[in-house]
Amino acid sequence: MRRITLLALAVIFNFFALNAQNVKMISIAGYVQDTRGEAIIGASIISKSTSNGTISDINGKFMLNAPENDTLEISFLGFLTQKFLVQNYETGLKVILAEEVKLLDEVVIIGYGQVKKGDVTGSLTTIKPDELNRGMRMTAQDALIGKIAGVNIVPGDGSPGSIGTIRIRMGASLSASNDPLIVIDGIPAATSSPLSSINPNDIESFTVLKDASATAIYGSRASNGVIIINTKRGSATPSKIKINYVSNFSATKLPGYYDVLTAEEYRQAFNEKANIPSGFELGNESTDWQKEIYQTGLGMDHNLSVSGNTLDIPYRISFGHLNQNGTLKYNNYKRFNGDIALSPSFFKNHLTIDLILKGSLENNIPGSTGVISAATYFDPTRPIFQTYPDDMGLGYYMWLNKNGTPINLASSNPVSDLELIEKEGNIKRSIGNFALNYKVHNFEDLSMKVSFGYDVINRRYDEMVPDKAPSMYTGNRNDGRGKVYWSENANKNYLFNSLLSYAKDINSKNNISAMAGYEWQRFWYHHDSETIVKDVVDNSDPDQDHLYLLSFFGRLNYAYMQKLLLTASFRADATSRFAPQNHWGYFPSLALAYRLTEEKLFKNIDFLSDLKIRISYGQTGQQDIGGYHPYLGTYSISTNDVRYLFGNEWVNMYRPNGYDPNIKWETTTTYNAGIDYGFLNNRISGTIDVFKRYTFNLLNEIFIPAGSNFTNSFSTNIGNMEGHGVELGLNLVPVKTSTWEWILNGNFTYSRSIITKLNVIDREDSWVNTGTETRRSYQIHKVGEMPNTFFLLSQAYDENGKPIEGKYIAKDGTITDVQTDANKYITGKSSRVPYFYGISTRFRFRQWDLGLSGHGSFGNYVFNYQEAKQSIASMISSEGVSSNISHQALDREFKQEQYFSDLFLEDGSFFRLDNISLGYTIKKLGNARNSPLRIAFNAQNVALFTKYSGVDPEIYNGIDNSIYQRPKIYTVSINVNF
Repeated sequence: MRRITLLALAVIFNFFALNAQNVKMISIAGYVQDTRGEAIIGASIISKSTSNGTISDINGKFMLNAPENDTLEISFLGFLTQKFLVQNYETGLKVILAEEVKLLDEVVIIGYGQVKKGDVTGSLTTIKPDELNRGMRMTAQDALIGKIAGVNIVPGDGSPGSIGTIRIRMGASLSASNDPLIVIDGIPAATSSPLSSINPNDIESFTVLKDASATAIYGSRASNGVIIINTKRGSATPSKIKINYVSNFSATKLPGYYDVLTAEEYRQAFNEKANIPSGFELGNESTDWQKEIYQTGLGMDHNLSVSGNTLDIPYRISFGHLNQNGTLKYNNYKRFNGDIALSPSFFKNHLTIDLILKGSLENNIPGSTGVISAATYFDPTRPIFQTYPDDMGLGYYMWLNKNGTPINLASSNPVSDLELIEKEGNIKRSIGNFALNYKVHNFEDLSMKVSFGYDVINRRYDEMVPDKAPSMYTGNRNDGRGKVYWSENANKNYLFNSLLSYAKDINSKNNISAMAGYEWQRFWYHHDSETIVKDVVDNSDPDQDHLYLLSFFGRLNYAYMQKLLLTASFRADATSRFAPQNHWGYFPSLALAYRLTEEKLFKNIDFLSDLKIRISYGQTGQQDIGGYHPYLGTYSISTNDVRYLFGNEWVNMYRPNGYDPNIKWETTTTYNAGIDYGFLNNRISGTIDVFKRYTFNLLNEIFIPAGSNFTNSFSTNIGNMEGHGVELGLNLVPVKTSTWEWILNGNFTYSRSIITKLNVIDREDSWVNTGTETRRSYQIHKVGEMPNTFFLLSQAYDENGKPIEGKYIAKDGTITDVQTDANKYITGKSSRVPYFYGISTRFRFRQWDLGLSGHGSFGNYVFNYQEAKQSIASMISSEGVSSNISHQALDREFKQEQYFSDLFLEDGSFFRLDNISLGYTIKKLGNARNSPLRIAFNAQNVALFTKYSGVDPEIYNGIDNSIYQRPKIYTVSINVNF
């Protein structure tokens, strides 16, 4: 076989060598300059047939040998590419490259429309997913991590398909939602994690609107920013069919185990330090419970798309299938996606129809943090399997009293929970949009658009635990009776809007455009569930409700000589969530931009490509406080277990719930100033933004004195908050030649919020507890502090710097052992991230490419509850249940748990190397044209750099307790086009 291969290669080599001898080579000398006559250094000159090339020198000169009648391609970043026929140029080839204005003319998506990038007046960023440095993207948000200044994304946990937390400028609310509005192909998506159902391979671009001048056009729900997702479409011009196939094969691995004692270490520590009850004995096994529940998760992802333009109908059809196992055994996530996009036009492009249909099916066998916690601390001397009379435990080890009855206050066998409990979640989702866009005949400056959209979700969850499973003795009814549980949730979001747009070049200097619109949106949900346990009556009742939003809005744009740009918008929103007198909220905005590079003074600066300053003001609203009717009096019906006897009849009682009939819109006002810049033909470009934000009438859940309402808490408007920040974005192209290219992108954000009002009368001793873990609160909201500030006891230390168990420094400086709020202090440290950044780079050498990306944060803190809940006493409970502990807990030697000590409050700063990608591109397969094939190897979650003592400091709520670790992912990818 080897000889045949060598012979074939020799024949191919000689064939090309003989043909090459018949080709006449010509030596071409020339020089490259711009339209001002300045030499262009480093311009790329390539022979198309041979791929041989060179670059222009410091004087713009070059020399290259190329076949006669071949084509020379001369290019340079920021200039239009030119092509020349290879022939004898007696006086040399003179090449003049004109500047490419594409960067400023590039169209970007904004609310209810699009504008040229150079005409943008607000703070927004548009990015396209990096196809060469991507790794395994299970959800759409993976493409945004660390890529945009002002956008902090905390990824989901280690469960495949999990959705993380997205915050734009830290969010503007306390109790109301801080999630950004996500708009998918013109449809403002309902809740329920819309990014999990979208196939990342179908996404063309993300546009993130950050300041109020950009977001105010969306009014309600836009206080926390807007993410506009534009999916891929067919070619706008007639073209042949294009087929793209992308496949990923992955393996996921746990970064490491939680550092607990081995079986031998545990036996020694237990015998030396534990308070062992009389007659208690450890087991004889050496079980590593963490190894028993984890695995290497294998996965695959296949995506096929067909696109083109036939009969003037742009089209794109795609299918995707993801199947990924988690690192926790039996944890699996599957997703099927389908996408159809059609954009036919009629009457010489006066009438355009856009039809977009998306469907997804998600199937999830979920993981459980309960299993992870149990495996971390389960006694390593106990066996996995054990038989008991009457098949109790179904063959798995259980905790029993001396009399042989199960101990209820104990952890369940983690392996039995994995293998006996059947869980499954299914989500069916469909998103669609049908739009008609008509340019009025003989008055083409005026256009009308009508669109209808929907977002429909159906979710079902099923769980079955058999009789006599170990977990049925430590939970449910604690008597071994199994259970069957199911729940169904349906959400329907319908949308109608109509737009009237006008755009006119008044003369060579003045341009104006305007838009007015109307929008109607209806949200509906239905929930039903049932728990089936033998001899137990389920009292669950189905629930459904609906919500309406009604809006009128408009926008005006004016440009003078393309250097002075003005944008004004106004939106009026009505919500059925508030009482009629508070239905409407009004949200104006104004933005001004000045492009200095259009002035004569700056036009003569050769190295300056773009310089624009921006200022803006705007208001946005918030009404997402949870329930659909918080202003109405509602009642809760008692269960059948809690009834009153009237005569001879047992009757259910109705309890009134607390409410505020005057609840109204929360309003956020934002001021923004920014600079967009570009140097050296935009080989250096970026943005600088500063902002100040004020939120008034915060929607809050507050506690009230007993007897003043029907409950001790309810939702109302109370409190104000301020925020400010700085955002920096930088893009560099240090090297770009015919064979080499190096691109570097980075961003940095500083963002901080301070509560300025929280109660009717704010006192020094008033705050709102938050950050709860196992019924203990570790954080507070308080005037003058960042939200989610930690509120803890100040740990006392001895002269050697060792913490003294149970001793704390009181506010007066004395040492105390009283663990009450009176002795706690406001740490000034919050889980919210004030500083975060991202960096990515990509190298290309001929057909090879290498990409790296990472992100990090500093200034945020994490409470290590995983350690705080451990002590020497944790090794044996009063019920006679032994548990493992960490090496840290053993070294600390605390005899009892110290839940509120600031000893466990740690710096959460980190840098994560997210992705390394190495790829090779084969320009064409066989004789096929335009059929490149790229093969790549990717490693994700490569390394984590932090001083945090736990497994991972990147936790949004800042409280670390038995998290499902994010895995390392290794992927082989294939991307081929036909």
